[in-house]
Amino acid sequence: MEAPQEVEFNPAFFTGNVADLSRYTRGNPVAPGLYPLELFVNGKKRGRLEVLFQEVPGSDIAAPCFTMSALDRIGVDTSRVVDRLKQAGKNQLDAAESSSLCIPLSEAVPGSAASFNTADLQLDLSVPQIELRREAAGYVDPARWDNGINAGFLQYSLASYASHQNSGADLNSVFLGLQSGINVNGWRLRQWSTASWQNRSPDAHWQNVSLFAQHDITSLKSQFTVGDSSTSGDVFDSFNVRGVQVSTDDRMLPDSMRSYAPVVRGVADTNARVTVRQNNIILTETSVPPGPFELSDLPATGYGGDLQVTITEADGRQRTFLVPFASVPQLLRPGVSRFNVTTGVYRDMVLDAHPWVAQGIYQRGMTNLLTGYTGAQFSEGYWSGLVGLALNTPLGAVALDVTAAGTHVSGVSNGRPGYSARISYSKLVPTTKTNFSVAAYRYSTARFYSLRDAIYARNSTAGNAALYDYRMRSRLQLNINQPIGESSSIYLAGSSQNYWGSAKGYDLQYQVGFNSSYKRIAYSLYAQRSRLQNSRINTQVGLNFTVPLGRVDSNAKHMFDYLSANLSRSSGGDSTIQATASGNTSGDTPVSYGINAARIVSADNRTVSAGGYAMYRGQYGTYNGNASISNQTRQAAFNADGAVVVHSGGVTLSPPLGQAFALVEAKGAEGGRIINGQGARIDSNGYAVLPSLMPYRVNTVALDPSDVSLDVELGNTSEEVVPRANSLVKVKIATTQGTPIFAEVEDPQGHALPMGTELFDESEKSVGIVGQGGLAYLRGLEGHGQLRVRWGTGAAEQCVMPYAIPDEKTDNKNDKSRQSGIVARIKLSCDPALIWSPPSRKHAVNASSGVAPASSLQ
Repeated sequence: MEAPQEVEFNPAFFTGNVADLSRYTRGNPVAPGLYPLELFVNGKKRGRLEVLFQEVPGSDIAAPCFTMSALDRIGVDTSRVVDRLKQAGKNQLDAAESSSLCIPLSEAVPGSAASFNTADLQLDLSVPQIELRREAAGYVDPARWDNGINAGFLQYSLASYASHQNSGADLNSVFLGLQSGINVNGWRLRQWSTASWQNRSPDAHWQNVSLFAQHDITSLKSQFTVGDSSTSGDVFDSFNVRGVQVSTDDRMLPDSMRSYAPVVRGVADTNARVTVRQNNIILTETSVPPGPFELSDLPATGYGGDLQVTITEADGRQRTFLVPFASVPQLLRPGVSRFNVTTGVYRDMVLDAHPWVAQGIYQRGMTNLLTGYTGAQFSEGYWSGLVGLALNTPLGAVALDVTAAGTHVSGVSNGRPGYSARISYSKLVPTTKTNFSVAAYRYSTARFYSLRDAIYARNSTAGNAALYDYRMRSRLQLNINQPIGESSSIYLAGSSQNYWGSAKGYDLQYQVGFNSSYKRIAYSLYAQRSRLQNSRINTQVGLNFTVPLGRVDSNAKHMFDYLSANLSRSSGGDSTIQATASGNTSGDTPVSYGINAARIVSADNRTVSAGGYAMYRGQYGTYNGNASISNQTRQAAFNADGAVVVHSGGVTLSPPLGQAFALVEAKGAEGGRIINGQGARIDSNGYAVLPSLMPYRVNTVALDPSDVSLDVELGNTSEEVVPRANSLVKVKIATTQGTPIFAEVEDPQGHALPMGTELFDESEKSVGIVGQGGLAYLRGLEGHGQLRVRWGTGAAEQCVMPYAIPDEKTDNKNDKSRQSGIVARIKLSCDPALIWSPPSRKHAVNASSGVAPASSLQ
């Protein structure tokens, strides 16, 4: 701890008797013990940690100490600590390696300092940079990844639709999707099923869609899945499989490593400043010592633009060089790899056959310029192999791969291999800011079959014989965006492909558009053309615009916030005019709503309609409905989405669940709102569900105390959690339920006790401090018991005080004291006949050895 400066309190500033304040003359004293703290290292939050404070020999203060495991978890390079312990002695090293030794921070990390904020229970550590591990930006220690609690849930999605046409044809339908899950010891079991019904086919249809179990493999940064799943489609086309799959999960990587960006390397002559820019935007700036350096954690910036690196030496000299940067999806950062191993049976809703399949894929970022990838697929009567390279060049990013495949199909293919080649390109042209986000071309020979094509060809029947004939021959894909001025851009997106076999003609679709704004009006012009096989080409042109309603400088609330409209016309003569006015209510659970009107004219019909919609995101789910009426039909629909979570504390209703979620326990805090929880509030059972968290990232779960009863004191209002994917982590908000009271505290002679006198309950927890005039504000006391009162260090400066809290709850709504949460004003007096004998309790710290259990991040 930093040495506190000595100060003195002038008694003249206080009225009446004052307790002994000498212990405060050298800072805010910390008693030895184990404290749950928010830990910051060099200003960066490192999570919640239980830290042991030990007495400093020859001093009246306590200082923090850390086990080797705790030092490792807060980012200290423990190899340097081990080297120092070796010099100190072998016995000390053995204790440290067994995690049983709590080492004072000043001894473990020379040059470090600690500052303890007792009010916020926050410990700030200053640690020399050389003593810390090198970590990528966004790194979260896997030791903090939380498997969550054992629990179960049922998530539902209900959709109903009703339409009546003037011709008498009605359509009524109901759909129910159910996803059930059980989490046990890090395993996540999931089952997904659907039920549907419509009046035109009265029999309800029930379908089991998938069933699987999943578990993290932390060391491989991957997921192990057994059951029904689908492959990612990074290298080969995605397919559904029932079996076993082990696949890299990029969510486990630090943010700075998930997407491609090159490593910047250079050499500094002095203590220099390195600045990295892209398109004149500073991505990062840092200082480096003399000698070689590398920056490997640049933020990912999509597809675009070379990096300009400027080295500014201590004497003012500057050197600038460029690092090429363009990206295609196949590019990985140097040293980063992905893999996938899958085996099982092929799943398809059309085919009755389920042949076995196996797949293996490996991708590796080798240098700034080169990523290599390869893969293989096998099935009954089928094999394929792929090799590819992705290059980051000054002319753009290019990915090229070749696939060979052999298929045995009776009367069609004898197993001789066919080939398919694919090339992808991406580039941002800095001078014009033209962005070729994806430009790709693939060509396949006549004998080439993809896995899906081969399985359909080998298992074709009269009903699906033509499906495998739609084998792609060539495909061209293009996406271009060109900014114009400050707020305008032109874009082009399209694709075209043709086929082998009996399929004739080609598919074509593309869209060109112009986006811009004039003052507060945003608008876009577009034209799109599509063609499917031998059908005729359909062309459509249109105009969209959006106008905000109300003045920018006005705080007045309008019923509608925006007015948007769309006008379009197709080559077939169809035309549409559609307008929507939309708005939102304010509050924790806003309602989105809107009204719309449309006029649609086709070659043989004219429809004029009006309707509206509303969506409410509430505490227990998301609900939306819409309705419309026209000269042709009447229509109404309603959707509801939510979840039911079953846990050891009971059953809690929730909005739809995300990739990870939290169960918040705050007993007695009914009505407390979960911040960013989609309106979730603590229910009468003391629980609420925060429906969506980011897996493998630090999430803050917080409770807004403004709606919590004044009879409940919150020990903490927020916690940090790092959930694993699909886990349910539990966050406990400590609560103390008790009637708040004012107490006049007196000694046996009836005199007010000195200001600063501390009061402790039978668990030796401080429950209040006496203020001026002998008045103390107490909370957390119910019924009757004893308090220990201390205003000095001597035996004559403490006493025992009995208390009995009156039960004075009243139904009088106008009682001001009740509304403020103050039920009673009582007198408490020391009783010299009483001897302090609190119940025995187990201490968390062994005072004789000064050794505490290994600290653990929460």
